Order: sequence, then C-alpha cells, then structure tokens
Amino acid sequence: MKDSLLSLLSNKRFQIIFLVYSSLLTFLGRQLDRGITNFDGAYYAIKAREIFSYDSFWVVTWNGTAHFFDNPPLPFWLTGLIYKIVGVSGYGAVFSSAIFGVLIVFLTYSLCNYLYKDNWTSFLAAFVILFPGLFLDSSRRAMLDITLAFFITASMYCLIKALDNKKFFLLYGLMTGCAVLTKSVLGFFPIVIGFIFMFWYGGFKKLFDPGFITGVLLALIVGCSWYLVNWYMFGDMFIERHFKTNHMKLISQGFWTDNPLYVFGYIKAMMKNYWPWFPVTMAGIFLFAKSSFKDKNFRSMFLFLWVSIPFLIMSTSRNQTLRYLFMIFPAFGIITAHTLAGWLKDSQKEKALPWMIGIVMTVVLVINVTPIQVKVSLEQNNSEARNLAPFVHLNTKSGEKIFNYGFTPWNPTQVLAFYSGRFLEYPVKDSETLMRKLDRNPKGTWVSPVSKFKELEKRYPQKLYLIYGNKKFAYFTSIQNRENITYNFFNTQVPIVR
Repeated sequence: MKDSLLSLLSNKRFQIIFLVYSSLLTFLGRQLDRGITNFDGAYYAIKAREIFSYDSFWVVTWNGTAHFFDNPPLPFWLTGLIYKIVGVSGYGAVFSSAIFGVLIVFLTYSLCNYLYKDNWTSFLAAFVILFPGLFLDSSRRAMLDITLAFFITASMYCLIKALDNKKFFLLYGLMTGCAVLTKSVLGFFPIVIGFIFMFWYGGFKKLFDPGFITGVLLALIVGCSWYLVNWYMFGDMFIERHFKTNHMKLISQGFWTDNPLYVFGYIKAMMKNYWPWFPVTMAGIFLFAKSSFKDKNFRSMFLFLWVSIPFLIMSTSRNQTLRYLFMIFPAFGIITAHTLAGWLKDSQKEKALPWMIGIVMTVVLVINVTPIQVKVSLEQNNSEARNLAPFVHLNTKSGEKIFNYGFTPWNPTQVLAFYSGRFLEYPVKDSETLMRKLDRNPKGTWVSPVSKFKELEKRYPQKLYLIYGNKKFAYFTSIQNRENITYNFFNTQVPIVR
C-alpha cells in the first residue's frame, strides 16, 4: 500500500495535474470579493479598461490621457480581453496574473524535468517557486511582474529546447518579444542571456546559428513594434517620457561617489524573505558556476547565466524590489532543487515528497475554505473605497471629477477611479482654499479623510452636507447642493465594479 501510494505521488502525470490544479485554486481562490490594491494594481486595471477606447490600441491611456508611456500594452490587451468576457472587475484584473503564475509553475516543473529527467527534483523546483509566499502573493495581484516572468521563463525554455529542435528558436523570439511588450527593456534579458550562452556553449558556430539569429530578429521586430508606433505618433515626447524617466535608469548618477553598497540590496532582501531556501540557493549557484567554468556543463551554464545576468544588472538600480527578480525565480527553483537532490538520500526524498504535497494541499484549503487573512492578497483590500464608489458614481456625471481634500494625488485616486469610474482632482491642502472652491462651485462633490471632515464641520457649521461616510472616507458637498443629492439606486447596478 505504501509503495503504491509513493508510486502514485512520484508519477509525472499526477504531479503535473496536482501542481496545475493546486496552483489554480491557490492563485484564484477567494478572489471574487477581495478587491485590488490602490497603487499599481488599480493603476494597471484602469489602463486595461481604457486600452480599447482610444483610436489606436497601441496607445496606453490613463484617465483618457495618451501621454502615459511608462508601460507597453500587452498586459492591458490581455486584461482588456478578459474584461470583455467576464466584465470589468477586480477578479478580471488579477485573472491573467493568476493564469501566468500557474503556467510558470508548470514550465518550471517541465524545464527541470527536461534538463534532469527526475520527477522528484522537478516537483521540488515547482514547490520552491510556490514557497515562500512572495511569488504566490504576487500571482494573486493585478501586477506586471508575473506576466513578465512567464514570458521570460517561456523564452528560456524554448531557447534550451531549440538546441535539439531549431523550430523552438521562433518561439524563443516570439516569447522574448512578448516580454518586451510587457515591461519594455527588462524583456530583452533573454536576448542578452541567449547571446552569451550560445557563444559560451558553442562558440561563433552556435552564436551565428541561422535559427538563433532568426529568433533574435523576430524578438526585436515584435518587441520594438510598440516603440516604433508611439515614436511615430508622439515623437520626442515618447522618448523623453519612456526612456529617460527615473524608473528606466539602472546605473544612476553618482553610482561610484554615493554609497555603492546598495548593489547588495537584493542579497539583503533575499536574506530576509527567501527562507528556508536562501542558503541552499546560494550554495547551488556556486556549484553551478563551478560546473559551468570547470566542466563546461551546458545545463549549468544555462541556469547560471539566467540567474546571474539579470541579478547583476538589476542590482545596479536604486529601485530594488524583490518582485522585479521573479523572472529568475524558476532558475532559482531548479538550482535549489537540483542541489538538494544531490545532498539527500533516496529514503529522505521519499519521506519529503508527501510532506510537500501536504503543505500545498493545506495552503489550498486555507485560501479557499477559511476566512484567514494574511498577506496583502488575502486581505479585504480597500473595502471602504469600494463601499463609497456607488455613491460617487450616482451623484456625478461621466467625466466629472471629484474634489480632493487631504489625500495625496495618487491615494485613493486609483482605486476610487477603478470602482466608481470617476477620478479625483489634484488635492486641496487648506480649508480656506476648499471653501473658496465650494463657493464658486457649490454643486461639486468632495472626498476627504473623516478626521478632516470633522474639523471642517466644526470650523464651518451649516456649510457642508455629508453624502456618505465610513471609517475612512467622508464624501460631501455644500449645503446648497443638498436637494440635488440622490440615494435612488433603482436604475443603477450595485456594485458599479465588483
């Protein structure tokens, strides 16, 4: 009985089905009413809603403005298509990240199995991807990092398979081009890695392989298409606002004169967040480097370059956020798993496998059948703003902005705009300016923190009318506008956006 159970758990088909199904339940579980985060999540969700409303779907807009060049369009095409199918919703906003997260888990397993032909090592590699929860948490959020990680993982998978079947060079190029259309210059990493790997592995003969060069050219054509279209439409404005902004800079000014120790920021972040794998991963990278330089093992070369090139280049950036390295997490997983597999005995592996499966099943149950709230992706995000949104939508016209007193320019602008369809004006900071604006436009409506509204009521009694309030927000107007306020939702679907 024990042997038959172990045989089932070790079966490749069972492991793939288990990982894919468990990942789906993990990434999409409890998503229908969770809400999305205010900053990047809602910001990207709004862009996806607007992507098909402009004259050209190559132009990414925010609040109808075509001068937001920070993101290429591919993730917004995908999320926009999901909106067409399931409607605009927080669930639709996170759906593509969740699916790409599942596909990354599958590709990690498949790539490891292709390289090392070992089911236990492949399952552990996928397990390392899932835990700790950094990758899991981001796969449940409406961000771009998981989408980028998928296309880079897919391109690297196709690159290594192309050594045996040159048709995969075309897929390598296509996936790399999609990576560029997801997150601009970060998507070019597979080309950089590919050039170094092909030369290191096979010299100029491999480097100038017609199939590889064709794949690189396809990547450049697909990836640079957005650059060309936007440069043609907007000229130097596009160049300035995309390539010359701070978020596009790697090596910053004063790199050598300022404290250069910041280049170790990612190592510090991993020491803090990448447990229990961090020591094994570091040891594994050293062993793979040794195997690459000493034994010229092409598997070691491939994985070592995949990890080291993005890591070293990204470490020169001042903005070091660990999720930016998700593109190398599959390689981390394979290196860690292969290293551990070499250290453990077969009996220890047999004992560890049921524990890994049990941990995955436990996480699936916690997410799907319990109310436990841990991490951002399991919490109820912005429930106060979502409750406010219908009142804002009902009492304003399409295109009308809400006045902002006491909040920042970006918070809660993004989430309120996503759930209500109305954007906030630039914030007013003092009460005198507020009252002057209110006198000039008594029909305007305002949003402020509750504490700020209470101060206004004391200072200006009988001047303001509270339309709606909760623990975080006060939505109000002038007392003169009271008769125009409505609470009649008979002809309005609630919630406006789920």
